[in-house]
Amino acid sequence: MRLLKLMPVVFMALGCEAPQPRASRASADLQRFTVGLQGQNVGYMTMTVTEQGPDSLLVTQDMMWVINLLGTERRVTMNSSARTGRDLDLGAVTMEMSDGTSDIRVSAVRRGGVIETEIETSGRRITRSVESGDGYLPAFMDLAAAGMQWAPGDERVYDTFDPTTGSIIPATVTCLGIEEADLLGDVVRAAKLRVNTAGMSNLVWVWEGQVVREEEPGLGLTLTRVTPDTDGSIVPAGDLYLAYSVPSPVIENPRSQGERTWSLEGDIDWSIFTLDYPGLQSSRPGPLVTVCARLPQESMIPPFPMPEVSGDLEEHLMPEPLIQCDDPAIKALADSLTAGAADAWAAASAICRYVDLAVEDVPTVSLPSAVDVLDAMRGDCNEHTALFVALARAAGIPSAVCNGIVYIDHGRFGYHAWPAVWVGDWVAMDPTFGMPVADATHIILAMGSLEDQYAINAVIGRLSVREVRD
Repeated sequence: MRLLKLMPVVFMALGCEAPQPRASRASADLQRFTVGLQGQNVGYMTMTVTEQGPDSLLVTQDMMWVINLLGTERRVTMNSSARTGRDLDLGAVTMEMSDGTSDIRVSAVRRGGVIETEIETSGRRITRSVESGDGYLPAFMDLAAAGMQWAPGDERVYDTFDPTTGSIIPATVTCLGIEEADLLGDVVRAAKLRVNTAGMSNLVWVWEGQVVREEEPGLGLTLTRVTPDTDGSIVPAGDLYLAYSVPSPVIENPRSQGERTWSLEGDIDWSIFTLDYPGLQSSRPGPLVTVCARLPQESMIPPFPMPEVSGDLEEHLMPEPLIQCDDPAIKALADSLTAGAADAWAAASAICRYVDLAVEDVPTVSLPSAVDVLDAMRGDCNEHTALFVALARAAGIPSAVCNGIVYIDHGRFGYHAWPAVWVGDWVAMDPTFGMPVADATHIILAMGSLEDQYAINAVIGRLSVREVRD
């Protein structure tokens, strides 16, 4: 669920300058790749690069995945196009994504030192802008790197633009060496690059403006070059949600409240994570995290409607591109659900019950949008959480998205999303599981907006968990 939301679904692996080809089979103008996950061929990606004049390029990318997720087959498509300079400096980009249950379109234009983004979802349009500066901003990091000369030890740092979040993300590219690689049957001397961005570390092999192969070892994700006429049939095997589950010993009474302490283990750089969340979770070296699952103290619960909040709580009342708490339909529903609530906790509980009962549990692979969920009334943990947070904020209750893991069964944790509300103190709830108070196996790895959640990519495929009894 959360896994595929956080995966880099746009693999910028294109070539711009015409290479010195051994045959037309290895062209930078038309490239095709297989997409593999955990050894399974789950999709294909095709890109074309077309000159649009002496100073610009049009890059188009079409991707299709077919995956099994919690017993449900999902066909995911993503189509994007970008206009860039010949140096790949970002001009404009458009992306459309669909999994058959929801559709989203994102467009962005760079003017001066500002990128203006528009998100279209469920008939609504949300706009935002971010300062990018006037420096070089490659639209496609892998493509830009493929067109450069590399020697072992070379390192270059760039800002990149992520259209899914509308944010600027720094990336560091390091050349690990030059080695032989297969490119459509030819052996080429490719530069092996490590690309670090948003908590992920990808390996990319490039040669004369082309990407030969890409890997993300933790995810078991591969992007492999194939000929343009390669058959596009896909028969996915296995369930990806279960394949990426987090191993642990069997947990007794997993749905209990109270405090439980967990050891997070694996070859992971924990310095990029925040694991302390007052009222919800504390941490100490190890790392060991203690999850606190409990009802709010009655003496601390504010009345409803809540008095105005200030400081850090204010941001948890604000609309976000995909948490549209200012949407008229969201506001009207929030008002009706919380009418007559005795206090803020009663209002939050009413919202939790509604989302639990009204939203059909359906695995999805898309960007979670509150207004989309309100229209479709279906989705997984991400959709339940997006709608809950939007409704709570519309009702004047500070609320935030928690992302992390939760115990499933038989010695497995799964990646999950759930909300937390401030009702005199922070309390975690879980409308997906029908829990007014989320149990103490809900371990937070990230909390906040979509870009804050990217850090979770650094633990997928590397994390294990065990309970510690002090």
